[in-house]
Formats: sequence, structure tokens, C-alpha cells
Amino acid sequence: MEKFTVLRNAFLSRTCDGYFNRYYTGYRTPGNPDFINYLKNQFQSQPPRTLEMCRNEVTKCVEEDLLAIRNSERLQRAVVVTVPRSKANMPSNQMGFRLAVQEGVNGLRRRGFYEFEDGTFCIERHTNTRTTHIRKEVANFDNSGDMPYVGITKATCHIDASAVKGKTVILVDDIYTKTVNIDEDCMQALYDAGAERVILYVVAFTRRQ
Repeated sequence: MEKFTVLRNAFLSRTCDGYFNRYYTGYRTPGNPDFINYLKNQFQSQPPRTLEMCRNEVTKCVEEDLLAIRNSERLQRAVVVTVPRSKANMPSNQMGFRLAVQEGVNGLRRRGFYEFEDGTFCIERHTNTRTTHIRKEVANFDNSGDMPYVGITKATCHIDASAVKGKTVILVDDIYTKTVNIDEDCMQALYDAGAERVILYVVAFTRRQ
């Protein structure tokens, strides 16, 4: 796991700490964490066994890295929140990443690490946004919704402010890509909801070869 800085910009009013497990170098490139792509199951084509294996991989990363972040930041307590998918009301077989993160948090709690609170469903999308990693029109796929704009999280999501107010939040996403700004906007929405501090954790950090 490595640490990086999430810089202040038009989407985010303050500079924040971030952590990532590994680099994302492009789908099907050598060593790339393709399990993240499979887990999106964008076209509902992945078999259940594949989805299960990918969830287990994410859960393992989450359990190991949340403990490392706790130790590095000397956290006494933190609520773990996930960035929502771009579309509202997605079926459960497309919510594998969020479910894997939730299992990671619950796994830690079963081991006695009660300082981690499950806030994985704190932010729920109610209005579709553009799926940013699909840049071309694809047959039989409705990629409706806006591209990221300042405030898009608050405009298109329900946020349970009671789950984060006055707390340290670890916001979890699958892939961080500079210039997309979905994570930055989501972090700002959590601050606006009353979070005391937001730390970003992503499984993969985009670095193109």
C-alpha cells in the first residue's frame, strides 16, 4: 500500500490524504488488477464464480489496508463509506465492490476491530450519472446522465449525514484517476454533511504505461 495526496481543486475545498493498494495500468495489461473490471459486471456477463473470486480479492485488500491506515494515521475510530455506482438502482450482481468492502469491514469487526463502522451504504445514487470509463456508445447500454460537475454527488445522491457527522471517514473506491474528480466531489459532499476528516482509500491508482 502507498500513500498519496488528493489535491484541493474546484471539486474539493481542502487537500486530503489518500492511500492505494496497487497501480492500475490498463485493462488486460500485465499485472493489472482486472478483477476490479470484472466486479463491475457492467453488462451482467460475468459468471457467479468469477464475481465471488473478485469480491474475495477486494475484501482481502480492504481488511489488510484499513488496518494499515488505522495504524499509520493513529485512528481511534472511523466510518467506512463507499463511492456509489454511477447508475441508480443497479442490481446486486453489479454491486459486488460495495458488498466486498462491507464484508471487509464486517470481517474486521468479527476479529474485534470495532473501531471500524460500516457506512458502506451511506451514499445512495438516486439519479443516473455518466459512466466515465465507458467513453464510446455501446449497443444495449444506456449511459445516460451527466459527466462529473461540481456538486454532482449531492445533486444525484441521498447522503445519510447522521452516519458521518463529526467523524473520521475512510471513503473507499475501486479506481482513482486524476482529473475525473468523482472521488474529490464525493469527499466534499461528506465534509458538507459534517464529516470531521475524510481519507480516501482506493484499491487501484491509475498510472498509464
